[in-house]
Amino acid sequence: MKMDMKTLLALTIAFAVPANSAIAKEPKMSALQIQQMQTKDVEVNKGIAFSSVMTVLQDSGYRIGSADKDTGLITGVASTNTKTTWLPFVGFGKSKKTPVVSAFIEEIGPEFTKIRLNFVMTKVSANGFGGGEDETPILDPQVYQDAFEKIDQAIFVRQSMVQQGAPKAAPESAAQSSVTPSTTENIVPN
Repeated sequence: MKMDMKTLLALTIAFAVPANSAIAKEPKMSALQIQQMQTKDVEVNKGIAFSSVMTVLQDSGYRIGSADKDTGLITGVASTNTKTTWLPFVGFGKSKKTPVVSAFIEEIGPEFTKIRLNFVMTKVSANGFGGGEDETPILDPQVYQDAFEKIDQAIFVRQSMVQQGAPKAAPESAAQSSVTPSTTENIVPN
């Protein structure tokens, strides 16, 4: 059976177009949608907001790389997950995934602060021919919602402490006996 060029072209287009249109139909978030997901306004001063974000990130396993209260910037890196990989023609190598976070705490008014978080997964791979690094933004709304819930809790605790007045230092033996371990869920994305 012999096909003419028109039939061959029609078949090629028929099979190629659905595959391309399926990829194009994948929903993408707009810059505004991403900003809304990553941002939360809180009715508290910048100092309490900054300390609360810092505490939540540390409690969640992030190692703080830099923090500046004046600019409101915090950066942190979580534990790396390393895997051994094998690719044909390349051989064995290593692949590391590392969650990275940046936070921007901006004072909008005396008792009003904007917090913006940005979670990214950095993947570094290395093999006998070199390696590379890729960053993938984490766009799962649940990750941000969980982080902001923990920040809200930390803000509530700090505000309560401020309203009651700072606790006086207790004798060392009394302070040690009253310490109880707290449980916090990790906001480090997988």
